[in-house]
Amino acid sequence: MIKKKLFTLPYAGGNRYVFNKFDKYLKKDFNIHHLELAGRGDRISENLIDNIYDMRDDLFNQIKDNIKQDYIIYGHSLGGLLGYLLTLLIEEKKLKKPHKLIISGRAIPTMKPTIIRHNLQKNEFLHSIKKLGGIPNEFFKYPELFDFFEPILRADFKAIEKFNFNEKRKLKTKISVIYGTNESFSIKKALKWQKFTKQNIDFNKFKGGHFFIFDYIKEICKIIKN
Repeated sequence: MIKKKLFTLPYAGGNRYVFNKFDKYLKKDFNIHHLELAGRGDRISENLIDNIYDMRDDLFNQIKDNIKQDYIIYGHSLGGLLGYLLTLLIEEKKLKKPHKLIISGRAIPTMKPTIIRHNLQKNEFLHSIKKLGGIPNEFFKYPELFDFFEPILRADFKAIEKFNFNEKRKLKTKISVIYGTNESFSIKKALKWQKFTKQNIDFNKFKGGHFFIFDYIKEICKIIKN
């Protein structure tokens, strides 16, 4: 039996390794492709990208020749927004669309960020990142580690915060939304993803803040498989 493909898209500051703990629950069912954005991980020597559409185009070029069989796209936070824009582009080019798009930790594209982080002073930026959670304490104990990741985080937040939504089309692809109960946006707003697809959305919620997914890895993988 030919396996479906799974493409994962990382959150702000993340790289292709952030979903490695998911692999043991998914590798029997999927050929897994953890996609990498420029300027980090395996692409550390490349210039960072701080424009959301340039990020989308970069991801499209990575997968465009690899989507002839059934596949799923999953993204968390920034990755969720990129997954949505990437799926729009795939449909626009009349290529094989995903079996489904899974989005976690991301409000609808029309919702503006409540905090502008990318141009904060260093101490304020560090404090803001701490409040988001989901980052190991070692990251904050060693200044050289933060210095390494700071430009990556700033580029990603700039891409999110400068994004202006101007898309008119609804997706034909089904969207599955995964919501954390302590997110910075309400469940009511999360349910508004329904306005962005012609199909009925699936909706799942879990207790926790922005990085709740790492407390429910097995459960999230079950949603991906189903």
